[in-house]
Amino acid sequence: MFKGALAILLSMLISSLGVSAHAAPVDLHASICLDGAAGMVEQIDHSAYSIRGCGMPPRTDGWVWLRLSDPSVLKDLPSGWSLLLDENRFDHITVAATNGDGSIQSYSYSDGHVGNDWAPGGLLRFPFDSPGVEISSLSIGFHHLDGALFIRKVEARTPDDEAARSTAWLILIGVMIGALVSAMVYNLAIYDGRRDRFQLWYAAWTVLALGYCLSWTNFLGIFDDRLTGPLAVRLSDCFLGAMIAAGTMLLLTLIEADARHRRLLWTGYVLTALSTVAGFIAAADMLFPPILTDRLFNGVLILDVLWIAATITVAIRRQSRIIWFFLLGWLPVISVFALRLARNMGFLPQNDAIDMASFACVAFESVALSVTIAYRLRDIARARDNAARTMAIMQTEAETLRRAAMTDHLTQLGNRAAFQAALEQADPLSTLLLVDMDHLKSVNDSYGQELGDNLLRHMAIRLSQIVPDGTVLARLGGDEFGILVPQPLAQTMLERIDALQGEPWSQSGRTLSLWFSVGQCDCTGSPASAMHRADRALYWAKQRGGGRRQPYTLEFDRADSLAARLLADAPRALAAGEFVLYYQPLVDLQTGRQRGNEALLRWNHPELGLLAPPDFQILLTDDTIGPLLQDEVISIALAALSTVGDGLAYIAVNFTGVHLRGAAAGRHILNRMQEAGVPPHRLCVEVTEGIALDHASDEIAEALHILHTAGVRIAFDDFGTGFASLVHLLRFPVDIIKIDRSFVCQLTMPARNAHEIVRSIISLGKALDKQVVAEGIETEAQAAILRELGCDYGQGYLFARPGPLLQPPIYWPVLDESHG
Repeated sequence: MFKGALAILLSMLISSLGVSAHAAPVDLHASICLDGAAGMVEQIDHSAYSIRGCGMPPRTDGWVWLRLSDPSVLKDLPSGWSLLLDENRFDHITVAATNGDGSIQSYSYSDGHVGNDWAPGGLLRFPFDSPGVEISSLSIGFHHLDGALFIRKVEARTPDDEAARSTAWLILIGVMIGALVSAMVYNLAIYDGRRDRFQLWYAAWTVLALGYCLSWTNFLGIFDDRLTGPLAVRLSDCFLGAMIAAGTMLLLTLIEADARHRRLLWTGYVLTALSTVAGFIAAADMLFPPILTDRLFNGVLILDVLWIAATITVAIRRQSRIIWFFLLGWLPVISVFALRLARNMGFLPQNDAIDMASFACVAFESVALSVTIAYRLRDIARARDNAARTMAIMQTEAETLRRAAMTDHLTQLGNRAAFQAALEQADPLSTLLLVDMDHLKSVNDSYGQELGDNLLRHMAIRLSQIVPDGTVLARLGGDEFGILVPQPLAQTMLERIDALQGEPWSQSGRTLSLWFSVGQCDCTGSPASAMHRADRALYWAKQRGGGRRQPYTLEFDRADSLAARLLADAPRALAAGEFVLYYQPLVDLQTGRQRGNEALLRWNHPELGLLAPPDFQILLTDDTIGPLLQDEVISIALAALSTVGDGLAYIAVNFTGVHLRGAAAGRHILNRMQEAGVPPHRLCVEVTEGIALDHASDEIAEALHILHTAGVRIAFDDFGTGFASLVHLLRFPVDIIKIDRSFVCQLTMPARNAHEIVRSIISLGKALDKQVVAEGIETEAQAAILRELGCDYGQGYLFARPGPLLQPPIYWPVLDESHG
């Protein structure tokens, strides 16, 4: 079957090559009449095809006959001429020609069994042996024809003319198949990455276009002659509907998203479905009236063309770049299909040129769309490259921001957020260390912020150098660092960090020491609880003087509970007068006579007993209770001074920075002394270096100057333990310098460094005309050394422990040989 069809096509091609001219085809429309059921003639009358009725009564047997009324129109046709008919849908067809001698040549086929009597261009061909001049009658009968309206081509052609026509179709279809296949292959090969939707729709459109062209033109008959005739008509309807739907979706997906109109988008989806359904309905002539379904199909195609025009217009207005390529490919197709639509609806006569132009335009469209897709892919590739570059930049920026968000800008270590993230992933057996530098505020205030920052950087470098691999190190803020050590490396880290204590550091001609406090705990429990335990351990290390590492113990929890209880009890205790002052005598080391007292706060708690300041330190630093407690101390001290005679020179009271903020604070203290009847010279205001280095030190200095001018004594406590003592001796009106007990307790030890430090402080005080007081004297030997070094006054357990105000003042006998 395949070989036979191919042989026919080849013979047509060969015969056409040897023919130089061809006779014009004979149009039989004017020479035939229509004999059929009622309504058939009326269908033809409303079309562009002029077929008159035969004047016979309407047939009732389901047959429609075309009868040649003027056989003379065939007289110029040679032997082998062919009768050509449009393919239509029918159950059975019969074609018969009667010769002058009465012989008959006839053809009879049923639906699906046309055999090799098909011709390229969607025609049925019936060749006749007798020349046209011998034909006396010609009849063409259709049983159950789908409609007379579809009888568009009835013509006779000479063998040479038919061969040339078939060859033209053969060449056209070959070119069309080559264009479609090569364009699709190019489309599939042009981009081997992820397929875009429009590429898939283009592949679908190409396959459907190929199926439509091959079915409509009868070239499927090469493979199986059953695919010609009525079945070819049905297949072409299905392929055409699906091809139009695929083209609609191709346009929807091909143009840029910002060039689409939302309503047209959804309308396109609806038309896609309608085109597909209408094609299949038009093919179902056994279920629906063919005339109605054909007009419905053509109506849907008209709507689709209008939709394409509207979509293209909107895309142009929205400055689509791709739509011009699409428009270039579709304008010829739309124009020719519009002509075919007019021809199918009977407004134009049947013409091979229109049909051939249609498929030539399909071939052109496939190439144009392939180029369009290539351009679109290039556009998308550029957009993807730009997006990839933008994404890479964004990722780099995000990574930079993430690192910045997780990095401390001063030390370039991880910050609190990074450390918290590491802590959340830490093994419970890991060791957590919180490191807080001692005296950093003093360094900042004494030498400037730059030196303090450099000290922090140096500390970060030294910690980075000693932490083992696998350890997390971060600056948590201020002067605090966090270290997270895996359990196997913990002991090594602890030894290294202990060895770092007191390490000297030189900067800008100054030498300082790395002193820091360390809170230590394990990482069991939640990250928040681990941080809380380490912070409590760090607090206790600070409370014990700093410069040490403190592991966490359960005692800290009990201390926290006690602190909470004390905070709750404090308001009641203030109202009940439970806070009292104990006094420690200040003794003249040369005469042994008492010259004053230092007031020391005690809490006579009804349940916990007598508590010293270290026991309720939490109250002194509380923003609410602290100021109230300071007021109570001042009130008790002034009351004591007002009841003690002038024989006791003065009482020294420790003041917080809150009560020394500005001139108004100084005048307020003087007013209270006046109200209590206490002369200014009988009060000594003691300030520590921590108070002097407060961020409001200028205001504190102003208050101290007012008090000093009025006659109040000013004492500088814990002298020598900080960074800025000498500076503040110039800034503040100091009368008394108090040597810290940490130097006094070392006076009797073998090393003589303490002697030189104390001697220097005493000499400095004498040179500045300041009184010098040594704190923490516990032995006769210490007192003798201090007296020998020229110290003026002393206080400590050697003379008396803190207690109620003594009446009369104590006397301590001076033993010159005590240090013997």
